[in-house]
Amino acid sequence: MLPLILGPRYNIRVTCDASPSNDRSESTIQVDPTNPYHMVGSSKRFTDPHTYAFSLAAYSTFDAGRSWQEAAPLGLLAGWDGVSDPTVAFDDVGGAYLVALPFQGANPIAIAVYKSTDGGLTWSAPNLIHSALGDDKQSAAGDTNPGSPYHGRIYAAWDGPGGMLFGRTIDYGTSWRGTGANPVGTSLAPASFAPQVVVAADSSVYIFFIAGADLQFVKSTDGGDSFSNPATVASGITALPGQLPGGTFRTPTVSTVCVGVNATDLVVTWPDYRQAVARIYYARSTTGGAVWQAGSGSGMPLMSAGAVSAPDQHEFQPQLACTLQGDVGCAFYLFGPKGGGTTPLIDVVLTASADNAATFVDRATVTEMPWDPTVDAVWAHGDPNVTFIGDYFGLAASQLGFFPLWMDTRTGTQEMFTARVAARPANVYIRDSASDTGTVPSPGNHWEAPDLIVRRQQDGNAIWVDQDLLRDGVTDHFIYGKITNLGPNPAENVTLAVTVGNYPALDALPGLEFRYPQDWYPGDWQTAAVQQRHLYLGESASMNLAVGATRIFGPIRWPAAQIPQEGTWHPCLLAEARGNNNDSAGGTDGAPVSVAPGTCDYGSYFWGDNNVCQRNLSYAHVFAAADSLIELPFIIGSPYSHATLIEVIVHKGHRLADVPMKLAVLPPRKGEKQPLPTENHMHGAEFSGKHWNLTHRVAGVGFTVAPGQTLRMKLSLKLPKEFDLDAPTRLTIFQRNDSHVTTGSAILELVRGHDEDANHERKQRDSSTRKKGR
Repeated sequence: MLPLILGPRYNIRVTCDASPSNDRSESTIQVDPTNPYHMVGSSKRFTDPHTYAFSLAAYSTFDAGRSWQEAAPLGLLAGWDGVSDPTVAFDDVGGAYLVALPFQGANPIAIAVYKSTDGGLTWSAPNLIHSALGDDKQSAAGDTNPGSPYHGRIYAAWDGPGGMLFGRTIDYGTSWRGTGANPVGTSLAPASFAPQVVVAADSSVYIFFIAGADLQFVKSTDGGDSFSNPATVASGITALPGQLPGGTFRTPTVSTVCVGVNATDLVVTWPDYRQAVARIYYARSTTGGAVWQAGSGSGMPLMSAGAVSAPDQHEFQPQLACTLQGDVGCAFYLFGPKGGGTTPLIDVVLTASADNAATFVDRATVTEMPWDPTVDAVWAHGDPNVTFIGDYFGLAASQLGFFPLWMDTRTGTQEMFTARVAARPANVYIRDSASDTGTVPSPGNHWEAPDLIVRRQQDGNAIWVDQDLLRDGVTDHFIYGKITNLGPNPAENVTLAVTVGNYPALDALPGLEFRYPQDWYPGDWQTAAVQQRHLYLGESASMNLAVGATRIFGPIRWPAAQIPQEGTWHPCLLAEARGNNNDSAGGTDGAPVSVAPGTCDYGSYFWGDNNVCQRNLSYAHVFAAADSLIELPFIIGSPYSHATLIEVIVHKGHRLADVPMKLAVLPPRKGEKQPLPTENHMHGAEFSGKHWNLTHRVAGVGFTVAPGQTLRMKLSLKLPKEFDLDAPTRLTIFQRNDSHVTTGSAILELVRGHDEDANHERKQRDSSTRKKGR
């Protein structure tokens, strides 16, 4: 049987606070319906964990969770001490709504809505839609179906005085109301705890909630104008104890729900203690809630057969999400001793169903390592005997897979982490060297890019030969890529996406470093400096890819008008193989996104994933003549780098191996810091006091620099008198950081200058004349 999901997956750190006071927990995450690579999340962010002082923080990703940006702190109205209980919803055009719970002291006092129109990077001032002491535990969902008569509406429900209360917007957040023409706060049930809202593809709105020992729901089929009376899904629920055995964190019993591809398919789960151990129970309906399959009426154990947890492991805080392909995923915390130890730890586990929630027999541990909930513990409402890890965590799903967003303490503080868990995982990759076999990091000469070519006509499917850029202003160019599937399942909806880096120009070579994943995704280009370095060319048509198969993807058109003229421009193609179920984008060997300590600066590089590669589009032509002095200025370093050491490595090539070369640092400009050469990072070079003589075919020099510092350098060489410029003559300059990662390069080709061409032709004519005269 082919695997439905795999684990553990590569875990990505979302938040990066160095202070233990800034604990994060209780999270939510949602996928933008207009772009599966874009997601918005939120969580609590504490300022004093022992006094339970916090507010909410919001996060966004534009590359399917590989890198994250945190928004500025949310605004608060006068009298608010913070906002709590995050829930995020999207409308049908990509607008994001963060529904929050304002509080004063220990008392929740209202429901407020923040809106973002730029993907979660910035948020509006809070829109106070309801005020009542006791408002609590809100949930929200949007109607994202463009074909729905109620598309774009956002629905919210919460606990409040008078039972379960309701509000909605029909004008994209401009105004809010209850049912019909009623004001916000319509009561839909006399009693509830932690309602959960979902919207089906047929525009039906469902709200599920705990009422005593029962799980109930209400339903609207008219866009929230009216709702049915509460109906019971399951009875006899056994709530979890306030704290699980061996734990100090609080454990409320909260349900969660998702609706399938078919509008009438519903699944609801909750934690239950009827077995004297915490277990996930569930019920399902294929009739839009008219009939429920719930065992004897009190629910069914979620997992069966080999997916059942060990008796000393507690399952709690279930989260449900459904993919567009119809797969149902349930993530939960698993608490108990791990790996033979006695200390109870927590893992994040995902179980999935491929038969519309009839069975859950596939499960995978998502976390790379279990985490300790006692580390950097928050005191719930200031009580040291009751700690807090959140009452729920986030789970989102799209055609790209499942995305849990959980709290973790592996860094010594409470932080947010995520992972991508593909359903029916494949593993697509594109080679960046001839010796690349799909391993990470790949071996060989990066930028060789044997699976990526540029053609001047649409014939890459027949002729696999890379061509240099023509740059005549009229000839469009076309990009092709070869993609291979190494995974256990066929790869679905595979595309080739291409960006041009260093666009349109730099003032020297090799220039800025290229980083992954930010350099591949337009939504990550949030500053003018970064935007000016990129040109996104788009994606190829999609194809499926069988196990072990290799196919050519393309063409992706590069218009002639967007190809600048030759000069100091050093362009690079950044190419990525994408697929709905591409597990190399989130597996144990993929996506090693590193974050600088204490920051949220993602500094990984493109060969950290096997489905991306980079091609230097053309050589930088250096016009030369025999017996001439050549001086090449270039820049190393990057304002975006946290490296404190940079090495410059020069590969002379075989034709220039014995040619003397000098490497020098140019005098710093006003305000620039003089770099410090590092003697233990020097090889194949001798320092003369002013410059380095490069004595070997491969030579390198290292410099201690400040983070973000750039250096201007110059390479000088003099060609021998009889040097033959007709033969290919190339040298390469690399820069490498303090992690021994090569982060930039320039390939230089010495070509005959115009004057030398004339001399060469005259010599050839004279030689020919002399031969004829004989």
